[in-house]
Order: sequence, then structure tokens, then C-alpha cells
Amino acid sequence: MKKFFTLIAAALVAGSAFAQEEGFVNIIKNGDLSGNDMTNFVVNDFWDDGTKHSTESARILADKGEYYIIVGSNANPSQVWDTQFFVTVPEDEAFEAGTQLQLKMKVKAERAQNNCSGQVHSTPGTYVQNLQFTVPAINFTTGWTDYDSGIMTVKGDGTRTLAFNLADKGTNLANTFYFDNIELWVKRPKPIVWIPQLVNGECEGNNASPYSYKIKKQYYKAAIVDGAGQDGSRAVVVTSDETPANDWDTQFFITVDHKFAANEKFTIKFDAKADKEAKVQFQAHRACAATMPEEGLTEADKVTDPATQHAGTYIGGCGISDATIPADWKTFEFKGTAAADMQSVCLNLSCLRESINYYFDNIVICIDEDNASQDEKDLAAKIEEGYTGDDEIATGISTFNVEKAAKAIYNVAGQQIKTLQKGLNIVEGKKVYVK
Repeated sequence: MKKFFTLIAAALVAGSAFAQEEGFVNIIKNGDLSGNDMTNFVVNDFWDDGTKHSTESARILADKGEYYIIVGSNANPSQVWDTQFFVTVPEDEAFEAGTQLQLKMKVKAERAQNNCSGQVHSTPGTYVQNLQFTVPAINFTTGWTDYDSGIMTVKGDGTRTLAFNLADKGTNLANTFYFDNIELWVKRPKPIVWIPQLVNGECEGNNASPYSYKIKKQYYKAAIVDGAGQDGSRAVVVTSDETPANDWDTQFFITVDHKFAANEKFTIKFDAKADKEAKVQFQAHRACAATMPEEGLTEADKVTDPATQHAGTYIGGCGISDATIPADWKTFEFKGTAAADMQSVCLNLSCLRESINYYFDNIVICIDEDNASQDEKDLAAKIEEGYTGDDEIATGISTFNVEKAAKAIYNVAGQQIKTLQKGLNIVEGKKVYVK
């Protein structure tokens, strides 16, 4: 019986047995197995005594001064993935969508075995179907052959493992596989330069034009309220509907001038809390701020015909999963994928089916600089310098005057107060209850 060794010390040796196209970098450590670092190699396999070893560092066979990874399969497997070999990278090296990969290695087996299928995993052993792309199968012979996957393109963020299913469901016979000179060549997409497009995202200015909300079918400008933000700063406050029938009966819209193309990437970041923990949902909408009136929260502010005015028209998802807003401030950050003509990121706020206050502060929406016009690049520079839009509001959506400097807040006795207090508050004629 050949002697097995489990090597655990760290070393960095990058093999280069194959020529490679310009722009690709081999990221595998110890691919020629002359060192001790097994960071990139994991197995689900069986040893000669039948012992199962699940998602552990691969074993190395030392044979006459040569070193190979050895993987053993079992007889009568229940699934082809009973035995697997993984080529993986650490979590902080996970691939983004659009990354190009090419796996090259030398392979052989004790017994010829064809069509050992490839898969895409996040962590070794965690198959990720929605991120799957084609990883060509390996055809093993009893002599060393070169495996070359060809160039593969990553479908979604989070991929970091290529897996091979080695159990033989055809003959149900056990087998032993060998791997050497392993190289994973990677060409990452050009890094995105994110530039901000949301004016007055910190909510410290008086311009509330990017913010609006809907109660059932009626649309309003949102209020930026003194003392409602973190550490006594200002924040947008939205109170959800008292008797909602649907998750979308209350919606909060964050609108930018930029009109997105289909599948265009964006990022959104904000701080948020609610009166009590509540789930929210994200949607893509057309521009909503275009139809918001200049002043206050009165009957005149209602927009009752969104179909003709395109106020908050739903156009699909925006690639962001549901989130839970806690009762204490929390920072949220998401990467999204826009629907065509999107200008508003919409949050459905009636999932809890009761009326509570939601607070939003330090809101940032960024676009890829490569997709920005010169005017949008200029706007980003102004935003980074603290521009709030108080002096002028000029966008491709609409042009109108800024709101008054601060929303008037009153208690139930009709006394004007500076900040929201516990209990019932009247903010520009609308009831806001704070627990």
C-alpha cells in the first residue's frame, strides 16, 4: 500500500506548465504540489479502509519523489457526487460576475472513467444552481492527460469553487484519481468606479425632492424631519398605512436623475430603523419625484393617476433581496441590477400589516462611472463636496423650488416643537406616531 501524507504547513509556489493568454493570472498556491500549502484543494472522498472524509484538505501521495493529489471513490455510490474533488479559493478571493476562469491540470485514474461532471459551488460542497456555468467534464485514462476547461465566465457574485463529481454510477466500481500541476487562471473584470447620484442623501439639507412615498394609490412628497436621524441629525420619516391589504400599500421611493439601462449595476447604501422590526421589499420603478408637488403634505399633494403621469410605475425587481429593518439604527448596503428605465428604488413598507414609522438617513445611490454622462460625473463631484440641491434642483426628471427649510412639527396640544417626541406628532398636517 502506498503511503499517504496530509500536508498542512503553508508555502506559496505557483506552477506554470501551460501557456496562457494576456491578462490572466494563475492564483493557485502550490499547484505543482512541491510545497505544503493545500489552501486551494479540498475533497469529499474515501480512503482505502472505506473511511469517508468530507470537505477536508486533499491528501498528497508521495511516489518516487513525485507528489500528486489522490482521491478515492467508493463502490456502489448513491450519487455521482458521493466523491468530489474541489479547486477552491478563500472567501476574500471569491469571483465577481464577469470574471473569466480557465482551469488546467494533469489527471489520471487507476481505471479509465469518462464524463466526470463539473459543477460550480460557493464553499466546497455547497452547490449553487443559480450561479452555475458550464464546467467541462473530465475523461480519465490510466495515463497522465491534460485537462483544460477552456475559458469560463462567472455568472454571479459569490462563486469560488469548481467541483468534479467522481463516483461511478455506471459500473458502481470504486476508483482512485490523481491530480497534478493544477493551475486556475483568472482574468477579473475591470473594477467599477462607483460615483454618487443622490442629492442630499445625508438629509441635512432642505431638499426633499429625491424622496416620496405612496399610501395605497395616493402619492406624497416625503418629509425630512429634524431630530429623527442618528445622533439627533435629520432623516426621512415615512409612516406606513394603518390598514394595508398588500405589502406595497405603503411604498418609499428614492429617485435619481440617472435613467438606468436594463441590467445596469448600481449600489445603494443607507442607515435605517423602524418603530419595531419589520421586513421590507425592494422594487424598480420609473421616476416618482417628477410628479411630486412643491409644498407640504396636503390634499393637493396627492397624485391619483400614476398610470398617465408615470409616478412610481412598477417595472420589475432590482436584484435586491428582502431585508429586515431593526428597531435600532443599522447600515444596509446592496448591489442591485436595474430594470430598463428605472430611476426610483422602491421599498415596500407594509409587510408588517400595521402602521409604524420608518427612518432613513445617510442614503447613497451610486452608478458605474463608465455609464455616466459628463453632467452626471459633474454632479457626483458636487455631491462629494457636500452639495444638497438647496440652491437649485435641476434634473432630467423635473425642475421645481426646494421645500421650506424645516418641516413644522406640532404636538397634540398644537404647540410647535423642534424634534419628534414620543406619542402623537403632527408633521406638516400628517400624523406621525413615535413609540
